[in-house]
Amino acid sequence: MTGRRASVGRAWCDPVIASNARQPRPVSGAASARSRKVTSVDVAKRAGVSQTTVSLVLSGKAPGRVSESTADAVRTAAKELGYRPNAAARALRSGTASAVGLVVRDVTHPFFGRTLRGAQQAAREAGHVVVLIDDNYGTEGRESSAVALAEGTIDGFLFFAAKVPRPLREPGSRPVVIVEYEQPRIPFVRLDSETGADAALAHLAQRGHREIGYLRSKAGGQTFERRHGRWAAHLDRLGINPDDMVIGEADFAAEAAIAEGRRLLQDPRRPSAFLADDDLLASGLIAAARQLGLRVPEDVAVVGFDDLDVARLLDLTTVRFDPEALGAAAFGLLHDRLQGKRPKNVVLPSELVIRGSTGG
Repeated sequence: MTGRRASVGRAWCDPVIASNARQPRPVSGAASARSRKVTSVDVAKRAGVSQTTVSLVLSGKAPGRVSESTADAVRTAAKELGYRPNAAARALRSGTASAVGLVVRDVTHPFFGRTLRGAQQAAREAGHVVVLIDDNYGTEGRESSAVALAEGTIDGFLFFAAKVPRPLREPGSRPVVIVEYEQPRIPFVRLDSETGADAALAHLAQRGHREIGYLRSKAGGQTFERRHGRWAAHLDRLGINPDDMVIGEADFAAEAAIAEGRRLLQDPRRPSAFLADDDLLASGLIAAARQLGLRVPEDVAVVGFDDLDVARLLDLTTVRFDPEALGAAAFGLLHDRLQGKRPKNVVLPSELVIRGSTGG
């Protein structure tokens, strides 16, 4: 998606370093070291509307009260001026924090961090902040922290729901958008894992790999079921029973992935290639192969998903997704809901990146 924004920094030093220090006199007409903060009054003047209209638009209360063309003019003016609403002041006035929660299962996984970055960038444009919640969706029988936060000043939630033990509900009547999960009547954004898996399997077939093993994620859920389903369908078309293949399962932890990789690679039925549910698991396979004296890709080819940094470090062929675009799209759907709109679900594209782990 977008790269990191370049920021214009100000000097952090005090203009008077010491009482006896001689400082240059300011040049007439030059910008002051601490420029005046842009206010809603400035936005109103730029857009040619009242300050009340600006407040309605930027607080999400414009639908039905302000025309869409006027709302667009306000948002454009705010963006051009670099206006950022004062979240603390808004919370005191309205009882809402202009904050949304991103609920994930494991904050240590790098994919979630990049998803958060994309959501934060999109939220910042709308005057919101994103709160990261490591919740595990209440699967351990404890009260969900998302429910607890819903009783406070969280405006809505983005649930990165790889696996959900029961249908999601909107906690505290706060709107919800689901990431990487589909459920009727709740907007969702997800990745096109099916096309990515098909491209990876076609690539392995072109490299002469007929039998393909699989290293699955223990996390489970729709994301990985989609990938596994395409793998099984590919083998079925070749007349191979997927149940006869070498299949493993591991957590997203180095030790677990390597241990399971060693088990799979030492199986007498070891195939010539493996598909792994993500790059961390694929990296475990590559590490295990090296420990066992196997060559990649000569003895075994490996393909992962996500295109994390580790994929580039290990020269891993992988299916690339854009987690920052995923986070931004998720916030966009939630922002539409907060404004009373009915957003359309989003499926983001994938791209196969061929590297050395398959002889590319």
